[in-house]
Amino acid sequence: MLVLSWLLAAGLAVMPFAEVQTGQRGVCITEWSGGERIEIPVVVVGTLPASQPGRRAVLVKLSDPRFADAGVVAGMSGSPVYVDGKLVGAVAFGWNFAREPLAGVTPFEDMQAIPVDAENPGSSPLSLSAASGVAENPLTKSSFGADGWERQNALATLFSALRGELELASLAAAPLPSPQPLPLATAGFPESPWAEKLWRPLGLAPVPGGAETLPDSTLPQAGDMVAAVLVWGDAVLAAGGTLTARDGDTYYAFGHPLFAAGSVKMPAARARVLAIQSNYALPFKIFTVGKPFGTFLADQPAGMVAVAGKPPAGLPVTVTVASSQESKQFSFYLADVPLLQPLLAAFLAATSLSYNQGPNADLTVDMTVKASFADGSAVSLRQNTAGADAVGRVATFLGALVALLTNPPFPAPPLAALDVQLSRSPHVSATILEAIPQRRKVRPGEALSVAVRLQPYRGPVERRVYSLVIPRNLPAGKLDLIVADGASFSDYALRSEKAQAENFRQLCAQLSRLEPSSHLVAALETREAGLSLPQGPLPGLPPSLSASYASALTQGNVERLTTHLVTSQRWPYPWPLSGGIRVSLDVVTQEAP
Repeated sequence: MLVLSWLLAAGLAVMPFAEVQTGQRGVCITEWSGGERIEIPVVVVGTLPASQPGRRAVLVKLSDPRFADAGVVAGMSGSPVYVDGKLVGAVAFGWNFAREPLAGVTPFEDMQAIPVDAENPGSSPLSLSAASGVAENPLTKSSFGADGWERQNALATLFSALRGELELASLAAAPLPSPQPLPLATAGFPESPWAEKLWRPLGLAPVPGGAETLPDSTLPQAGDMVAAVLVWGDAVLAAGGTLTARDGDTYYAFGHPLFAAGSVKMPAARARVLAIQSNYALPFKIFTVGKPFGTFLADQPAGMVAVAGKPPAGLPVTVTVASSQESKQFSFYLADVPLLQPLLAAFLAATSLSYNQGPNADLTVDMTVKASFADGSAVSLRQNTAGADAVGRVATFLGALVALLTNPPFPAPPLAALDVQLSRSPHVSATILEAIPQRRKVRPGEALSVAVRLQPYRGPVERRVYSLVIPRNLPAGKLDLIVADGASFSDYALRSEKAQAENFRQLCAQLSRLEPSSHLVAALETREAGLSLPQGPLPGLPPSLSASYASALTQGNVERLTTHLVTSQRWPYPWPLSGGIRVSLDVVTQEAP
């Protein structure tokens, strides 16, 4: 330990990449079981000037019996490597199932060059539909006959999530997963299959973890375990690695990216290694997360950079889960990184639904979300679904919604708070089988009764009768009756109007129109020409005038329309519904001779 003490007291002397030579010997410092920092002898095997595009590395061999027949331990990322008393760089990657303890080291020169922007946390619009291959709604396409959006609408991802066409993991928009897996401590969360499914593709290995209070004076030194905290509050989610160097109030860690999110704001916390779990596939450190000592501001290919001081406040998220057994409320905070918040919100919803509630199979899940913004505005919506994958659908819907609100394609106020109300119950739902109008010829101004046959899940067929009024000003001609669940109708209405929001206010207005699946909606649609404007549809235009407007306004979001929804009514149903029916009617204005 004499070498370790001397290195830490000697100040920050850096060995340039150009001076590293094959055969040089040095030491790697890392935290081990029980929080002890150990010295690991290393031998330089060679240099890799172009290990990745724009990246270079030093290859070293760990000459220590603890690494016999194994590779780099997950959590060693960032461990400083010294040669001749000078800092060469940080352990950054190894290989699974390795029989030789070889490690790639990121030159510290590259880590020092990481740009730090304290003002702008990472934000990048999520192209969820493009990433996940969102499919056309078969209900809309076949039963309703709509041509869909000619241009991808941002709200399409919400409906795709609800239909199970959008994978939860696709909410992860990190472009560059870490080359060396980092252990991800999940303290306070129930065991969940979502953890592995979500985090492994991003280079994170979920491990048991904990949270503890370390003395305020415990500031990390080179070789100490540190953590980038993603979620805190009633539970903690934190990626652990090793501190490479400290230069005044600036801390360098990991030697590779966490998410390659660029400028970020997430708490940097001291951590303590409890034990090393050995295995051939991926040995890893089990650790606890302590009190934050600062803020990670940069997440770049060469590593992460933090500054000492007060940690960020984070995005407050309240999740309430109700069931027949109990109601439980959780309070969380999310790292202030819009790029990550959709995935984190989805993960919190999925895991909260699992808290002391038993299996997540074959459920009905209802969710109400209120999103509040920094300018005092708010938007609320409710959605529900049922089935074997109900938890995944609701969680993905929430993640897609947060992605839309935190990364819109136009200026928007920051998301200030998120309140999520969830309820779960045994699977109860119904399918819309048939809609039978009282008559096929209707008159303007009269009431029309519609009998709807419903097939409840594992129950007898129901018959319910609803009534809607034919608008008085309808001309003679064709009229379509549409009966559908609220979510499918919302999807169809926005598609048929080809609605495209041009600003955040219009986006919130569109969101407020979304209806839950537990609404039964009956609507009437005419085959009138018109235009789709960002403010709403403009129906009833003659074809020549419609074409003139469309050609004159090609610079904006203007589309030609061939149909128009003239009226709609909805009724609450006890459970989520699914399905849609279209029935052709004829409007007559006088008796035939």
